[in-house]
Amino acid sequence: MGTPEFALPCLEALVKSKHKPLGVVSVPPKPAGRGQKVKSSPVEARARELGLGVQTPERLKDPSFLDWFRSLNPDVAAVVAFRYLPREVFALPKRGSVNLHASLLPKYRGAAPINWAIYNGEQKTGVTTFLLDDRLDTGAILAQRECLIGPDETAGELAEKLSNLGADLLLETLDGLEAGTLMLIPQSESGVTLAPKLKKEDGFILWERTASQVHNQIRAFSPLPGAWSKLGKEVVKIYRTRVLPSNAGNAAAPGTWLCFDDRAGLSVYCGEGAIELLELSLEGRKKLTGPEFARGQKRLADKTFELKI
Repeated sequence: MGTPEFALPCLEALVKSKHKPLGVVSVPPKPAGRGQKVKSSPVEARARELGLGVQTPERLKDPSFLDWFRSLNPDVAAVVAFRYLPREVFALPKRGSVNLHASLLPKYRGAAPINWAIYNGEQKTGVTTFLLDDRLDTGAILAQRECLIGPDETAGELAEKLSNLGADLLLETLDGLEAGTLMLIPQSESGVTLAPKLKKEDGFILWERTASQVHNQIRAFSPLPGAWSKLGKEVVKIYRTRVLPSNAGNAAAPGTWLCFDDRAGLSVYCGEGAIELLELSLEGRKKLTGPEFARGQKRLADKTFELKI
């Protein structure tokens, strides 16, 4: 059971493993992109290419879907980046439903663990497999693997790394369940942090924070949904930055250009320190390097980034 590209390595690994996928469940196709053409999820599309049976129910409690799921008589359900499962679904497999979560639970329970880990400047994260229960990301832990977060790593880059690490961990977990060698570890309620679904306003760049915090916010939202700011009448999305050495100083207000040059590139003062803008775009336009942006948008050289939405 899964939806986005993050779940594809798990699907591929399962198909190649000794464990036999009986079917795949994903979300219904929906309009996407500028043309609003109806599009299947990455998991549904790949499952059909692999010749697997796919169900895309609107409601997981729909009797016809439950009848189909029950007819498979599954040993276990593998759930990766899907949606909340009601008890009628997660309790149906003989050994329960195993969820792969992109954090070291109980830290970062919720829909966006990768983004919030980077936003908060974490240097380490990982993946967890656990048994689903009635609450969100609270079930007993089966296995975990750690990985480091690079100081300039974006959410997209970390997601790719964790998706592959997670595929290995999922197979390891299924092997352990089959062999009866795994111990269930209840999650501690101490150390719980939350990773709620991202809202547009979460991506608005807070220039009054330190350069490191601004850098973390930008890479946490890159490539999607993209951290953003207002520059004059324009909305600017920023995807990649670099924290400048501390001797850049604080000679101007946060959100003010330190450098706007078609050779040296772009840099901006923060509440403490400054950052270089390496990759950015006007909303709806293609991504540019700092020098490319400066060359094509000289009219914005005298503007200042807004501090409030």
